[in-house]
Amino acid sequence: MVSPLKQIHKSSFIKYLFLALSGALSVVAFSPFDIKAVILLSLAILIYSIANSINYIEAFKRSLAWGLGYWIAGTGWLIVSIYFYGKTGLIVSILIILLMGIMLALVFITPISLIKIFKPNKNIFILSLSFASFLTILELSRFILLGGFPWLLPGLTFLDTFAQPLISIIGVYGASFFIYFLSAFIALSCIFRNKIYFSLGILSALIFFPQNNFHPDHSDKSIEVGIIQPSLDPFKKFQADEETNIEETLLNLSEKHSNADLIIWPESPFPYLNSSPQMKELLSETDNLPIILSGTWEYNNNKLFNALTLLGTNQSYYKRHLVPFGEYVPFENIIRGLIEFFDLPMSSITEGRSKQELFNVKGFKVLGMICFDVAFPLSFIEETKNADFIVNISNDTWFGSSYGPYQHLQIVRARALEANKWIVRGTSDGISTIVDNKGTIVNLLPKGVKSSISGKVHKNNETSYFYQFGYYIIPLLSIFVLASIIILRLS
Repeated sequence: MVSPLKQIHKSSFIKYLFLALSGALSVVAFSPFDIKAVILLSLAILIYSIANSINYIEAFKRSLAWGLGYWIAGTGWLIVSIYFYGKTGLIVSILIILLMGIMLALVFITPISLIKIFKPNKNIFILSLSFASFLTILELSRFILLGGFPWLLPGLTFLDTFAQPLISIIGVYGASFFIYFLSAFIALSCIFRNKIYFSLGILSALIFFPQNNFHPDHSDKSIEVGIIQPSLDPFKKFQADEETNIEETLLNLSEKHSNADLIIWPESPFPYLNSSPQMKELLSETDNLPIILSGTWEYNNNKLFNALTLLGTNQSYYKRHLVPFGEYVPFENIIRGLIEFFDLPMSSITEGRSKQELFNVKGFKVLGMICFDVAFPLSFIEETKNADFIVNISNDTWFGSSYGPYQHLQIVRARALEANKWIVRGTSDGISTIVDNKGTIVNLLPKGVKSSISGKVHKNNETSYFYQFGYYIIPLLSIFVLASIIILRLS
C-alpha cells in the first residue's frame, strides 16, 4: 500500500484526483450498496495522506480533495431535487452541488488537518486515538453547524454486521469512533512500516462480517398499524384539480385497514392547512376509519409549521429540524429569488420548539418525528425514553429513484437500534416500513409503489444503554484525548 501511494503523491493533479476518488468511493459502504469494509479503506487513505503531509497547508489541501469526493458522491442524489423538481438548469444544479460539497468539506473534513500543527505522540496507538477523537468531534459538529447535517456517518455501516450491538451502547457516532480508530491504525502502520500492526488492522475488517440474526425484545402489548403510501406526483400537488385525487387515494388505501388501531399518512400530503374547510370536509369522510396520524400544514401566530397531527384532535408535533433550501432558505435576504429552486413552495417554514408532547394513541405514548428529525438522536433524548414507539413520516419523493431514500432508511434503522424502540415509517412514495427495536425491517413497501402495508408494533419501555449513559462516553473520551494533546503541546 505504501509504494503505490508514494507514486501517486509525486503528481499533484493525480494525487488530488486520487484523494477525491477515494473519498467518493466511501459512498458504496452505505445503503443501498452496503460494501461496508470500503469505509475503512477510504478513511485510511485520508488519514495516511494527512499524516504523511510535509506541513499543515499540504494536509489541508489533501483533506479538502478527499472531502469533496466524499460529500459530492455521498449527497449527489440532491441533484434530483435541484435539477428535476427544482426546475434548475443542469449547469447551475451541478454548480450548487459542487459549492455545497466545498462548504461541507471545509467545515466537516478539513479541520482534521490541524493535527499536523499539534503533532501528537508518534506512538501508533496514541496517534490513532488522536485521529479518531478529532474526526468524532467533527462528526458531532454535523449535528449543530450549518443547521445540522448528520448524514453519511461511518458508524451506520455497522448495521447488519458482527459489530451492530455497539450501536445500542454508544450510538452511531460511537461506532464511527471505532471505524476512525481502525482506519488510522491501518494508515499509520503503513507509514511506520509495522507489519504486525498492519496485519492486525486488516484483520479488524472482520467486524463487518454479516450478521442479521438479531431478535427483538418487546412486551406482549402491541398496536396494529396501517401505513399508506399514496405515491402521488409532487408536480401536481398544488394544481386546483389534484386535491380530490389526493384525498381519494388516501381514503381508498386506508379502507383496507379498517381493523387497524392506527393509520399513518405521509408527510404533508395536502395542499391546504389543517385548519382549512377542506380538512373539515375530509375529516367527515374518515368517520368509519381508525385513528389517523398524518402530516399536515399548521399556521399559528403568523408562522407556518410542518406538522404531524392526530386528525380531528389538537394533538400535533411541529418539525424541529428543517431541511435547508427545501423548508427554509439560509441567507434568505441574499439568495431568495436568484433561481427558481430557492423559491420552492413551503420554503419559509418555522422550526418547532424542543420537548414537545408525545401523542396519546389508545394508551400508547408515541414519539413523532418528521423526515430529517430522525437524523438527530440527541434532540429527542427524554422523549425517546418515555415513548412506547416512534412514528417517522417523510416525503422522499424529491429524491426520485436515487440512493438518497435508502440512506434515509439506513438512518431510521440505526435510530431504532439506538433507542431500543420500534419505528413506523410512512412516506409519500417509499420507502415505507416497520422496523423493530433491533433495527430489523419487519415489513416494507419499496420506492415508487402506490399501496399500503400493515403490521403489529410492539411497546418497549426499556431504555437502551445509549440513551441512559452511552451518549456521553465517546464525546467525553474524544474531548479528553484532544485536550490532553493540546495541553502537552503547549506545555
